[in-house]
Amino acid sequence: MNQIDNTNSCQPDYESSPAVNKSTLWEMRKSPLHYWHLIHDTPKEDTAAMKFGRAVHTRLLEPVEFSARYAVAPECDRRTKEGKAIWAELMESGKEVISKADMDMILSMEERFEFARKMFFDSETQTEVPLYWTDEETGVECKGRLDAITSDFVIDYKTTMDASTKAFTREALRYGYDLQAAMYMEAARANGYNPKGFVFIAQEKTAPNLINIIHAGEAFLDRGRWIMRDLLAKYKKCVELDVWPGYGVNELILPEWEVMGDE
Repeated sequence: MNQIDNTNSCQPDYESSPAVNKSTLWEMRKSPLHYWHLIHDTPKEDTAAMKFGRAVHTRLLEPVEFSARYAVAPECDRRTKEGKAIWAELMESGKEVISKADMDMILSMEERFEFARKMFFDSETQTEVPLYWTDEETGVECKGRLDAITSDFVIDYKTTMDASTKAFTREALRYGYDLQAAMYMEAARANGYNPKGFVFIAQEKTAPNLINIIHAGEAFLDRGRWIMRDLLAKYKKCVELDVWPGYGVNELILPEWEVMGDE
């Protein structure tokens, strides 16, 4: 596997790069105006669930970075002089504070995750890999940050309430994981990698934090590629015309199974 140096100073900062990624392109599926609004008018939301998800990802995929970025809230009475001093020192460290309960859950998830790590991760595995590429068909600049890429697979780690295959399939189609898989495979190949397949590692956020390893089948990836091609084409047209339409005028058509018979 070729290893691409994404730490080079010539590379743009991932967050500030204007290239489209799965999250922004997914908004085009609603309407181009949703995309425009997300990019220009929507402040970034940072919920408790998102913070927990970032912490888990960092612990499992970048353990050294986790120690540098996170600290567990100490057990102290912040009403006392001693407690205030302990908390002030923690705040001065600049680290993101997580609760002991969240840390205990993260450690439990880490223990379960070792099964997947032993199965897929190898000496050539890279984690949290930002990749940039130009789509050949449209010329659109794209980006994607891969959770992990091994000598054989692109791997995406997902936390979820229900990691069963049936439930995760519904979640994958609802949130566009097929588009994500297609884009990440494209990103890898455009950057000199040659993955044989795409794997989701889905893990439940509640005890016992079970893991389900799910290979993305060709039909799933084909669906993602079709969505990618469709949305990139729409995006290119909107950029060229500088027109970002909303829903427009449509006709309400009942699905066949809802149409009443002539009884």
